[in-house]
Amino acid sequence: MFSLVLRSILILITVMSVAMAAYANEGGGHGGGEEKKAEGGEKKEGEGGAEEKPVKSAEESYDKVAAKVAALEAKVHSGQEEIEKLIEEKAHTKDPARINEIVKQMLTLHKELKKNVEEYDQVRGLMKYRYPEKGLATKREYERIEVKSLDDMESQMSLSSSVKRTMKKVRTQYDTPDQAKARKEAEVAGHAEGSKKKKKEPELTEPVILKK
Repeated sequence: MFSLVLRSILILITVMSVAMAAYANEGGGHGGGEEKKAEGGEKKEGEGGAEEKPVKSAEESYDKVAAKVAALEAKVHSGQEEIEKLIEEKAHTKDPARINEIVKQMLTLHKELKKNVEEYDQVRGLMKYRYPEKGLATKREYERIEVKSLDDMESQMSLSSSVKRTMKKVRTQYDTPDQAKARKEAEVAGHAEGSKKKKKEPELTEPVILKK
């Protein structure tokens, strides 16, 4: 009788041990799954927490656009001056080979000039409509630039030169020595003043107004 009871107790202990072991394994599996989820969650949080690029202020963006407009305007005027120099050289050159070289340079510069003017107009329009408040109080104006054909530029320079020659001839004939001296001094002073204006860099911090 006693051995039967002992055997029953041993069987019960064995069953309980097996059940506890099974429960422990099952719980470990769930724990591992949760741990994996936690790890995955941390990884996503790390990815989502990447540093974002700082947002540029409206003032900083405007300054960059204004600087680009000023640079393009300077580039356009520089291109026009280079073409005018070549036109003047062409008018005084007799060598056909040199004339051909000048014409090629003029065509290249004129093509680049048109490209720069198109870009200037685009950026100028962007400034006008994106930052209208900047044009309320201004000392600086960015005007629309028209690109003339090479023929028109040559004709204009030729006409201007002809008028200057005629006026110089008339003045030489009718001016008194004092008048000639005063006019020459005025021309020198005007040339010096024009050079100073060209050298002066545009203030990028000045508010800007745009003309149609």
